[in-house]
Amino acid sequence: MKPDWLKKILPHIIAIGILLLLAILYCKPVLDGKVLSQNDNIQWQAMAKQSLDYKATHGTTPLWTNRMFGGMPAYQIALESNEPFGISFFNSLFSLWLPKPINFFFLAALGFYFLCSVLGVRSWIGILGAVAYAFSTYDPVIIGAGHDTKMMAIAYIPAVLAGILLLTQKKYLPGLAVTTLFMSLLITMNHLQVTYYFFLLLGVLGIVFAVVTIKAKDFKHLILTALLVGVALVISVGVNTMNLWTTYEYSKETIRGGKSELTKNVETTKGSGLDKEYAFRWSYGIFETFTFMVPNLYGGSSQASLDEGSETYKTLTGLQVPAAQAESMIKAWPLYWGDQPGTSGPVYLGIITCLLAILGFLTIRSWHKWWLLAISILAILMSWGSNLSVFNYALFDYLPFYNKFRAPSMILIIPQLTFAILAVLALQALIEDNNKQSLFKPLKLAGMITGGILALLLLASATLSFGNANDAAMQAQFAQMAGGNTTVADSLMHALHADRASIFRYDLFRAIVLAAIAYFLIFYYLKGKLKMQWMAGALIVLMLVDLLQVDARYLNSDNYSEQVKYNNEFAATPVDQQIMQDKDPYFRVLNLTHSDPFSDAMTSYFHNSVGGYHAAKLTLYQDLIENQLSHNNLHVLNMLNTKYVIVPGQQGQPVVQTNPDALGNAWFIKGILWVPNADAEMKALDNLNTRDSVVIDQRYKSAVTADPVFDSAATIKLLKNDVDVISYTSSSKTPQFAVFSEVYYKEGWKAFIDDKEVPYARVNYVLRGLSIPAGTHAITFKFEPKSYFLGEKISFASTLIVVLLLIVAAVMTYLKKKKK
Repeated sequence: MKPDWLKKILPHIIAIGILLLLAILYCKPVLDGKVLSQNDNIQWQAMAKQSLDYKATHGTTPLWTNRMFGGMPAYQIALESNEPFGISFFNSLFSLWLPKPINFFFLAALGFYFLCSVLGVRSWIGILGAVAYAFSTYDPVIIGAGHDTKMMAIAYIPAVLAGILLLTQKKYLPGLAVTTLFMSLLITMNHLQVTYYFFLLLGVLGIVFAVVTIKAKDFKHLILTALLVGVALVISVGVNTMNLWTTYEYSKETIRGGKSELTKNVETTKGSGLDKEYAFRWSYGIFETFTFMVPNLYGGSSQASLDEGSETYKTLTGLQVPAAQAESMIKAWPLYWGDQPGTSGPVYLGIITCLLAILGFLTIRSWHKWWLLAISILAILMSWGSNLSVFNYALFDYLPFYNKFRAPSMILIIPQLTFAILAVLALQALIEDNNKQSLFKPLKLAGMITGGILALLLLASATLSFGNANDAAMQAQFAQMAGGNTTVADSLMHALHADRASIFRYDLFRAIVLAAIAYFLIFYYLKGKLKMQWMAGALIVLMLVDLLQVDARYLNSDNYSEQVKYNNEFAATPVDQQIMQDKDPYFRVLNLTHSDPFSDAMTSYFHNSVGGYHAAKLTLYQDLIENQLSHNNLHVLNMLNTKYVIVPGQQGQPVVQTNPDALGNAWFIKGILWVPNADAEMKALDNLNTRDSVVIDQRYKSAVTADPVFDSAATIKLLKNDVDVISYTSSSKTPQFAVFSEVYYKEGWKAFIDDKEVPYARVNYVLRGLSIPAGTHAITFKFEPKSYFLGEKISFASTLIVVLLLIVAAVMTYLKKKKK
């Protein structure tokens, strides 16, 4: 006979085993030794290469990197603590040290299953809900793109919510421990936009919970719950102090959170923040929201694949395009026709999830349905971005911190969660309600709503144009491909629209069939003609078929590659090898073979790049890009020590051009040009001879201790650039002013002359300048941000508090059960 504890825990073990098996089977190529090829991750590997190499050699990760944009904080790319224990241990533990992307799907499923357990639903319902959440199509889409931290943050949201719901259930100590642990892990993922959306959800939940408890006059419970959530948040922030402090400090100097000092950069938001046009560029279409139920409503992705039965293929071959070439062309065809500039895939929640969610709102009697409905509606409205500008522009201007984020469509991760919760609560209500007859009415109404939406979409399919604003450019491209033949272009556009209509209708009829099967499974269960176990199994299988079939369009075996092939992404090209022959210890490279050198990090894998890729560039450097580098100002390139420029050759292959005028790592100037403000400083760079002169804003006058006196024999030389510590030696008979080809960043960089700290100035808008007295001197720059070193200690102490909370909660829960 099985002991009671085993009977209780066995269903959960089986359920978790099933979820693990599903994640492994979906990501089977990993078990065959293949690697997930993700563009963003490849870019990250290039960005982090210097940091990873440094750690391999020195055992610690540097805080600065020279590889991108002339230099930037490395902790915005790869942040690690030197303390012996960190919260990331629990991340590895919960994901069972599984390889990616298995760990992503398993962790998301596990977190949602835990939430279901807290909500008190049965294990099989938990499995269904976990599948609905973890395999919602947005997840494989972002995994395929390489948005790893976003996916991990999404995975932890249900677990944090579970801890908060424990507090609302008056399980205070376990709730505090669980909330603190998982909130710490959520913040640790360092995807602030996902975390921000979760706190919006928490705010709505808190309002509804407050109304419920105030009505019940349970003020003590309300106050205690609010206090414990606050305590959990404080400890979680403490755990992530190092991360949050450095990020906050950096954000004030970037395009994400800072302001340009140039007055011509007109602010379009109230206070600091992103430009509205940039921030709202990825706004979900209003009608596009129905991709929740029909994935290919708007074509799927911007580069989708067609088959040989498509109208486009038939048109191409009819135009005498060779079959092999036609097959190749339709492997990446512009099928998406929604309002966004482009997309890797839709937000598809699953037609069965949507049917059950609608049923859930009609059958759930608890207070949960109100906050679930409210935050779902708010998220959908916010996702529309510029398509509902009256509402969303007001939020952007007045909702705290909201103007730091872009791509409003990302907030649809909230309906991904709430619809799945509504679905599991609906099934739980169906099982628990003994009066099955009373459930036929809400089931019928849910069927009518779902069917009505699908019927509306079917009607729309006969009236929609299946085109968008990008089609004019696409038609022009088709005409160019056809040598200017507009008739051919018209034929291809007609075929493209026909294929878009075809895949719309295919997915629509698919949704109708799946919804009908799910509806009748529940109907016959309520009729007593189908056992609960059969209904449960059938719904889980049906949901798996539904979601995995769509998921496979965006994450499949084609997304994986052999390790050798993956490594070839980082193979040095002939021009890379040529540049690496240079024994000069430090210089920079500008790669003009990419369409935008300031949106590509691959050059940074081997070289210190003038360009790079990062979502939060320093505002100073962005200003320099827009006003000087984009205009190919050679004097500015020289001051950035741009020794090599990679350009397209006559046959299109990259070739290297050497710049003999690069000014090196540091140099003495003959004279200083003082200007009253940043505008004048930037304007002066237009024609400034950066070898002989330097332009400085008057604000930094106190940092210049003496005017330079020309000395033809004066020298300054780089001794060593150890990333976080840069050493020089200088010799002169008269006072000098040195310009260092290093990006100015006041939060952490300190200057020393003969081991004595001295002030330094921002010069030439983005570089560092230093007054150096006559004589021979040792000059050192050290990157020692207080935010990192003090933050590291606070994070470690807070992590120990989390561990202590978990131990106390586990012991007290055990003793309480034993006493009972």
